[in-house]
Amino acid sequence: MRGRKPTVTVLRLLNGNAGKRPLPQNEPIPDGAIERPAKLQGVAGQLWDTFIARAFWLTWADGPKALMWCHLQAEFERSPSQMLSSRIAQLRALGSELGLDPASRARLGAGGGGGGDAAKQDPVSKYLT
Repeated sequence: MRGRKPTVTVLRLLNGNAGKRPLPQNEPIPDGAIERPAKLQGVAGQLWDTFIARAFWLTWADGPKALMWCHLQAEFERSPSQMLSSRIAQLRALGSELGLDPASRARLGAGGGGGGDAAKQDPVSKYLT
């Protein structure tokens, strides 16, 4: 596929749908909390408990990507000077896609955990709750 990657509906809503194109009506939204893989142990397991388990915006659909991030981060912590730059780039990209840095959290709209009456009226809230 050529051109820009399509923007996710929730980001289009958060940014104001600049192109004014119609939004998809029946887009599947994954629900259910992210689950820790049973065989995840060692440093990667500790990273999961420290970072991934606390990321309330992640769903079960983010599980494989989060698992890859844990293993790459464990590899980096083991020996940062021996890690290839391409693997560090993968680590950074995965972290951003999961919303593990402040800029990507802001882009994802996952900065706060609230959800009062305003969230019920906001069309974005169905994507972030």
